[in-house]
Amino acid sequence: MKTLRKQSGFTMVELMITMVIFVIAIVAASNIFTSMLGQFKQQSKIAETNIEGIVGLELLRADVEQAGFGLPWVLDGVIYTEAADDGNTTQDDTGYNDGGGAGSNPPRAFVHGDNEGQNGSDVLVIKATNVAVNDAAQRYTYITNSGATNTMNIWRDTAGNTICDENLRPMPSPPAGCNNAVTDRVIALNPVSGNSQRILITTGPANFTTNFNSSAAGFAAGFQPDANSFNTYLIYGINSNTAANPRMPFNRADYYVRIPPTMPTRCATGTGILFKGVINHANGSHAQELPLIDCVADFQVGFRLDMDNNGDTETDGIPTLANAETIRQVKEVRVFILAHEGQKDTSYTFTNFTAGGVTCAGCTTITVGPADGSSGRDFDLSAITDYPNYRWKVYTMVLKPYNLR
Repeated sequence: MKTLRKQSGFTMVELMITMVIFVIAIVAASNIFTSMLGQFKQQSKIAETNIEGIVGLELLRADVEQAGFGLPWVLDGVIYTEAADDGNTTQDDTGYNDGGGAGSNPPRAFVHGDNEGQNGSDVLVIKATNVAVNDAAQRYTYITNSGATNTMNIWRDTAGNTICDENLRPMPSPPAGCNNAVTDRVIALNPVSGNSQRILITTGPANFTTNFNSSAAGFAAGFQPDANSFNTYLIYGINSNTAANPRMPFNRADYYVRIPPTMPTRCATGTGILFKGVINHANGSHAQELPLIDCVADFQVGFRLDMDNNGDTETDGIPTLANAETIRQVKEVRVFILAHEGQKDTSYTFTNFTAGGVTCAGCTTITVGPADGSSGRDFDLSAITDYPNYRWKVYTMVLKPYNLR
């Protein structure tokens, strides 16, 4: 006869204790996971900010270094109009114009709006033929006269083939797949007659541009060197595929901070976006606004000039940018941008406050500019909502313009 073994399970108390232990373990793991996820998200936003900053700053760097490229130094009575106020920014865009009538001053490579932008930030205006984003603006060539005939330079590779992407349109013998239907509008400068870089015109002071022609002999009258002159005329592209005269014999890009109707959700309330606004030749407004850096609180610009040509630069050039001649003495452009990295972090408290470039206790400012006070200012972060919960950073750039010599 078989004996039945006694069968028993867990008691209710044991089950309850086990469940409590499991719940505690799950909550602890969940808290760790949530913390790790939050840190990952914060670090991802910081990395995104840094990548965005590099791209935007490199675009600004390129424009500053090329400021003045293709600008005429002598107008010979040319009449042109420049920007119109489109109302998108806090400053009046017409305040940086140089045109307006015969005998106007030549265009300035830099124009500076001191504390005229959002939150009292600066405005930096750069004028050059190549600061626009159309293809023609990135190209130039030249016509030479060797005493008998004019010769138009065509950019070619080492095998002698015309390079599609580097030549103004239309081109001679374009490579397969190259859109040669485009007609570029160009200006011509004479760099050796009288003062350097005198602009050339055709029939009147408003006719300072023409359609590009790859045949030097077929180029517009007035834009070719005289026979037996042994001269060279520089040809700069302004815009693409248009029969209308450009508004001005150059392109213009404005750098400014503004708050658009829709801001990125990670940005602190009170910050804006640093934009590059390219002036439209059709109506003078900012036809193209390129967002460069998000979550910007302040943008400050300073200039260093060598006024006596002794190789040493002065500390502050802002009051001296009155004319194109003086601006050619600019040796350095210093840019300072205050923005925050990543997004709001309630577990973080910002403490690195400064005044005059020196750490200060109990203040709410950050120095946006050099510590010597030659340019820039102390920006009060208390105007920004929840400012202590953001990681603030000042981007600093020291740039050298190469086309002002």
